[in-house]
Amino acid sequence: MKLIFLLSKHNLELSKAEVLSIFPGKNQLIDNLLFLDTKKVYFDRLAYTKAVYQHLFICNKKTLERAIKKFDWNKYYEHSFAVRSSGKGHIKDSKIADLVWDYLDKPLVDLVNPKTEFHFFFAKDKIYCGLLLNPLDEPFEDRKAHLRPMLHPTSLHPRLARCLVNLTGAISTQNTVVDPFCGTGGILIEAGLMDFKTIGYDIDDLMLKRADKNLKHFKVKFDLRKKDATKIKIKYNYFVTDLPYARSSKKIDLEKVYSAFLKNLKKVLKKRAVVCFPSFINHKKFIKASKLKLVAEYSYYLHKSLSKTICVLEP
Repeated sequence: MKLIFLLSKHNLELSKAEVLSIFPGKNQLIDNLLFLDTKKVYFDRLAYTKAVYQHLFICNKKTLERAIKKFDWNKYYEHSFAVRSSGKGHIKDSKIADLVWDYLDKPLVDLVNPKTEFHFFFAKDKIYCGLLLNPLDEPFEDRKAHLRPMLHPTSLHPRLARCLVNLTGAISTQNTVVDPFCGTGGILIEAGLMDFKTIGYDIDDLMLKRADKNLKHFKVKFDLRKKDATKIKIKYNYFVTDLPYARSSKKIDLEKVYSAFLKNLKKVLKKRAVVCFPSFINHKKFIKASKLKLVAEYSYYLHKSLSKTICVLEP
């Protein structure tokens, strides 16, 4: 099935990478529309995709009426419908809906809760028609750090945490996602809500207690262990972590931790790790020294005093 992924423009490169980590294949990006052929249907995992559509046809403004006339709308129509249009130079929804109406056997418009939604995307002098399959409205805002039982100011936004898990490319829920610097459990919450097995390591008893409360609050399965992340011995397929970066810490101390962690990660990583570095750190130096393979990297702006570098690593 040829699909259209409507990507968030917040970080378009990262939005695209997230989709392709889970749905690899031939693709084309036009504005923030990612076109992709796939048979997989677990769209709810995505963090930076707004909606997924089945791609129906392509035309332009001159051929729009002809394309609508030729298309078999009844094949996709169920009970009621709405038409949406967007993009530079788009035509009013109602005008396109009037055209579609003429070719439906029993048309019924419902603008609030339609059973069938057709979207016309205007991009690069073309019009792409899609059937809405899945509006992605995961309540990430409800899981922000200050709304959890135990708050920690450096915890990642849930949407970003979910994206990091997806960048591993892990599909089967039989997989285990490990966060070696789990803190209050933000990454583990998102992995757990996707039904992955989760293991969190931390050296701080207080952090582990906070993580325990947060994870129980969201009713996900988890395993927390007190251990230095640089001394993990068990091998796992997937690691996802946001490295500690407190500004109050001496840079030389952080670098020692990063170096030791990455060298140990090389020994225990079986498939893929996604690691967030603070942007003020020369991450490539440490990755090279560890002999891990840097598959991809993405910049992510948080606020004026901090950005992240997201690195996808393989052994």
